[in-house]
Order: sequence, then structure tokens, then C-alpha cells
Amino acid sequence: MLRTDCLVVGAGPAGLTTARLLALRGRTVIVADSGVTPTTRLELLAPASLATVAAVGLEHLLDDPAIARACLGIRRTHRSGASDYEDFLRHPCRVGYVVDRARFDERLRDEAVAVGVTFCGLRAIGVTPDRGVICRASDSARTKLVLAEIVVDATGRAAAIARRRGARVAARDRMVAELVEDAADGAPAGPASWLDYSSDGPTWSVQTWRIRRSGTPAGDALLSVDASACLLSEAAGEGWIAVGDAAMAFDPIASQGLFNALSSALVATGALLSADRLSPTSARLYSDAVATTFLHCEAGRSSVYGAMPPAPQSRADPAKTIAQ
Repeated sequence: MLRTDCLVVGAGPAGLTTARLLALRGRTVIVADSGVTPTTRLELLAPASLATVAAVGLEHLLDDPAIARACLGIRRTHRSGASDYEDFLRHPCRVGYVVDRARFDERLRDEAVAVGVTFCGLRAIGVTPDRGVICRASDSARTKLVLAEIVVDATGRAAAIARRRGARVAARDRMVAELVEDAADGAPAGPASWLDYSSDGPTWSVQTWRIRRSGTPAGDALLSVDASACLLSEAAGEGWIAVGDAAMAFDPIASQGLFNALSSALVATGALLSADRLSPTSARLYSDAVATTFLHCEAGRSSVYGAMPPAPQSRADPAKTIAQ
């Protein structure tokens, strides 16, 4: 049996950032890392997200050309051929960043280790009434009980801890993201670029994702992943809190994944370090904040889709393309 102040289940950017911030404030932290395949896609950090990146102390990662490159804005191309632009130069920060997730996550892990976070090859398979988490070792069939004052659910869309604690996942829509072209090796190096959304094939492609509604015919794809917009009925409860995609998730066109991971980690850490910690009131306030953020992001996402002509049932929704 293991005991710790905080058990973080999941080793994505939300879990790693939460673990690091808690360790910096003197908490003992164990990360249960199931050893899943690293995320290999590119993601966007828009100018509005950079204050959050600075608040969690990670802005220096964006200066590393192996991890990130400057991005000047977003271009969306509709099937009609018309385009609209979101020019980052109009924002006070004037630039966003395209981030290589695999390299970003690797550096986050290194920084968590440097401040004392312990990593264990464990996969959560159950919970106990006394805030324990039953885990299976990644390299064997052995199980281990981990007792923690706080359990952070950073298991992504599975929301494995939250669902076992009684929360429900509500899907706003059913979408599938298909990786149709991958030429991402070395992509973060080079000059500033535009993030381009194109509805008909790759344009200056580095990595292209096509979005389609679940149930429509699948196209040829290198990889298909769930891209539904989802929200937990409760994002925190007695002894547990959810961060990142476990709390709320969007399709890739929203470009909110990495920002959501970092911002939710920051807010969750603040709640855990407050005098109230996870009292019923603070858990409800956190859940309400997550729901409000989700609805705000959904309104913006709907405005993007609403500007596009409806796609025939046999066609995919817009693809996401990173421009060189």
C-alpha cells in the first residue's frame, strides 16, 4: 500500500502541471502513469492563453524551438472557397504558438520530477470508500492500493476516477477526428506561421485532421480518435477533482485542449491549496466554473460551425491543418 498527500491519475499536461504545482507548494505527490502511447499531435496556444502559461511557470518552454514555434493567426476556409482570418497581431500578445505535444509533455514530466513528484507505473482500476484507488501495475497483474487525501482525475475523456465517484459524462455532440496527413517531424522549427482550417484537403500541410460526425462514413485515415464535446456532471467531489479532458473536452477544431489542460490545472491547484480545500462549497464552485467555461467555449465553437455550409452526410467536417 502507498500513502501520499495527492495522487494524480494520468500523465498528460493537465495531470503533470497539477502535480508539479502541488509539489512546489510542499505536497507529496504520486503520479499514476499507465504508460500509454504519448500524444503525437500538434496543438495551438492562442495569445489569450499565454497569461495562463506564464501563471503556471511554463513560458520558457515556448522559447524552445524543439517544442514550439510562433503562430500569427488562424485562417478558416469554407467549402464555398471564402476565408476568414483571426489575426493574432491584433491581440496585445501579438502571437500564439504551435506546440509539439509529445515534446511538451516530455519536458513537463522532467520538470515534475525535478520538484519531487514520484512516478509509478500504475493504472487505476477501482476506488474504495475511504478515498483509496486500486491500481494495477503496468508491468504485471499485481494490484496496489494507494491512499491519498486528494485524488486528481487526469485520465482524459475516460474520466475514470470521476465516473467511479458517481459523476456522469454528458456529450454535447458525437464527433470523430481523423488524422489524414502527418508530416510533423521537425515542424516546430522554422519561421512564424498561420494555423489554417481547410474544409477540402491539406493546404501547406504539416499535420491535418478531418472532423466528421459519428455515424457518417469514415474516410481513409492514419488515426481516428473521439472528438466529442463532453462535460462532467460534477468536476469535483469529496476527496477528488478532475482536470483537463477529464473535466471537459472539445473537438480539435476548437484548439482548446492544451489551454484547457493548463488552465484547469491552475484553478484546481488553487482550490486544493485554499483554506477550504475541497469542501462541498468549493467543489461546487469549481464544477460551476468548469460548466461556465464549457458553455462559453461551445458558443464560440458553434459560431465557427454556423458560418460553414452544412456538409452532406458523406462528407467530413472541416480539417485542421498546420501551415508551414
